[in-house]
Amino acid sequence: MTHPDYARAVRHVTPEAVRDTLMEMVDIASPTGREGAMAEYLVHRLRKAGFSAHQQEVSAGRPNAVGVRPGTGEGINLLFTGHMDTSYDGDEDYLKGEGFKAKGVYRDGWIWGLGANNMKSGLASALVALEAIHKEGIELKGDLLYGGVVGETEKAAVDEFRGDSVSGYGVGTRHLVLHGITADYAILAEPTALRVCTANMGAIWAKISVGGTVSHAALSRNPSVINAIHEMHALQSALQKWINEYEATHLYMGEHPNVTIAAIRGGMPWRLARNPFECSLYLDIRTVPGQTADGVKRSLRKVLREFAKSRGKPEPALEFFVNDPPTVIDKEQLITQVVCESHRRVTGKDSPLIIRRPGADSTHLNRYDVPCITYGPGGRTHPEAKGLMHAVGEHVHVDDLVTASRVYLDAALELCSRSAPA
Repeated sequence: MTHPDYARAVRHVTPEAVRDTLMEMVDIASPTGREGAMAEYLVHRLRKAGFSAHQQEVSAGRPNAVGVRPGTGEGINLLFTGHMDTSYDGDEDYLKGEGFKAKGVYRDGWIWGLGANNMKSGLASALVALEAIHKEGIELKGDLLYGGVVGETEKAAVDEFRGDSVSGYGVGTRHLVLHGITADYAILAEPTALRVCTANMGAIWAKISVGGTVSHAALSRNPSVINAIHEMHALQSALQKWINEYEATHLYMGEHPNVTIAAIRGGMPWRLARNPFECSLYLDIRTVPGQTADGVKRSLRKVLREFAKSRGKPEPALEFFVNDPPTVIDKEQLITQVVCESHRRVTGKDSPLIIRRPGADSTHLNRYDVPCITYGPGGRTHPEAKGLMHAVGEHVHVDDLVTASRVYLDAALELCSRSAPA
């Protein structure tokens, strides 16, 4: 049953409201490590909407944007959240097109621009929904919270790559909840193409290194000289067999995790007259609920031990740089039921329950006892797009922004009108 205040509040959730809000957000460049201007914008909007809002500093110049609208005190508290940092900086020379620039472009119902999909679309839709509640002066039992966080995108310190620009994988959300911004439930507004997501794959980043011989390249035919790149080429064949078996073995909610050979480094390009004495291969390993990092490590170590034995050489070195665990919440959780019901009321259709493949902050919220559903407007590609979103540039349809905002509004009114369990 629709909340009695929904009809008057939803009048404020218009195509113009969500479009203009998202366009303003896209125009604010907020790459990983430089999210400050975006946080300032959100805090300003939240204060205008009656929230007690502030910037919660995660590191120097990198604040989360936090807003709280207190309820009467006896209700269920709900957090809407999402990351402010964009997948790219916006000035990469290998990315072409308006969907990779921090400048919103509106055309034929679609908004193009960096962050338009991931995930300023969700931040904008949630903000407009909360503003609608304020504009109608609706009093709720539970608190409404909004958290725009830094450092979610899948970047991490690896080898010599250091600093805030690669400080992602949930640093903002972990700081958010560790320092007191919690709720009974959370809705993460990541792109799900308007489908309810109860599970998210995890990610492991692994580095495997083999050694060779320091030698002049002119002497590389000498039997004592070991070329590390040749060794890695041989190891890669064994790893590909492991990858094929890994991907086939694991399955969750109809989805198999995948492993990507994401980078290889070896030799010295500036001194090709030297034999490559070290070569490293880097893996992105997706995981599903039920898997652990140490289980994956043991599986990889077995491959490396067998390779070393077959070559009569030391076992290649294995190092993990990232362990972002998979997560799942039960379909019987109240937040799952409420968001599914809200989606049904707004769209007239049932939503499937899905597992997302890219990393998401739901894993951290769930581990800090804030049961989290992921549901957002991004994820639908333009019908004329020739490729995936990361290839053609970010975009989102305004109709999807409106739908998501209405679902958020319905869910907030429904959940925050309930009394918390005794």
